[in-house]
Amino acid sequence: MKYKSSTSLLISVTVHLIIGIIGFFYWFSVTPSRHADSMDAIFTAVEEPKTKRITPPKRTQIRRETTQNTSQPNLKILTSNQPTSHRGVVSAAEPTPFEPFKKVNLNDGIVTGPASIEITEAPRIQRVVEQPITKKKKAPERNKSRLVKFIEAQEGPQRIVYCVDLSNSMQDLPERKLKKVVDILRDSLTFLDPHDTFNIVAYSTELIYYQKGFTDVSDAVVEASSAYLANIKTQIHKKGTDHDMLTALTDIAELSPTIVVLFSDGIPTSISGPDLSLVGDHAKGNGKIFAMAIGMAPDFPGAVMLKQLAKVSKGDFWLVDR
Repeated sequence: MKYKSSTSLLISVTVHLIIGIIGFFYWFSVTPSRHADSMDAIFTAVEEPKTKRITPPKRTQIRRETTQNTSQPNLKILTSNQPTSHRGVVSAAEPTPFEPFKKVNLNDGIVTGPASIEITEAPRIQRVVEQPITKKKKAPERNKSRLVKFIEAQEGPQRIVYCVDLSNSMQDLPERKLKKVVDILRDSLTFLDPHDTFNIVAYSTELIYYQKGFTDVSDAVVEASSAYLANIKTQIHKKGTDHDMLTALTDIAELSPTIVVLFSDGIPTSISGPDLSLVGDHAKGNGKIFAMAIGMAPDFPGAVMLKQLAKVSKGDFWLVDR
């Protein structure tokens, strides 16, 4: 029994060994080698897809009108004026016949071909002459003296009295200095407004009024008054006692001026010396006094008197050459 088992084992091992050897050689003969020495390939050219070119029309195509008749039967339009029920909208009892739209010919009223225009009369051509635009030059602004600025600063119509001292104390005044002050007075006349009025007073031994009362402002009056002031020195009178600015102001107060333009040396002859206490009494009734002087120092007694007159009357004092 033991002998048979050993024989069977030996036979089984031998058979399996033979089958393993045969399978080994068979597997190597069938399995492809991983190392390829050559490759077979076929190259073909791929053609590019052809693009179909679509050329758009050069102008918009007009669709021709069709005159074909349609044999479409009458349509049934679901319309109703009945109120909505639980079943929805109730259709109309009878179908509505379908009527095609009326034909519209777009070419009506259009005439093809070139158009011609007949001109019976040659048109007149109006010649336009262009003139160059020239800017008007602005007139230079006139310089205003201190006197003019003072007068313009007052509100409303003004009654102005120009008072010029021609007394003996003013006889020695150089001609150029007198002319300078007179020119300032003449220039101020040209700045007066039409609603202003004025008068001129010169005093030496007498008080000489240019007019009895105030005169209106006009071009002719201003021109005549300017000429009168230019020759004011001819109004000097030497017979009698000289008036001074205080007695002149007392007389001028009867006219009730709003402004008195006083040109003087400020030296009073009616009193023994300058007395500032008398200035206020003589300034009453003369409005605002614009005192002017030339050829003197600010601390000169006459300048002090004139400055006091301007102060008490709420006017102004001007030393022209300073």
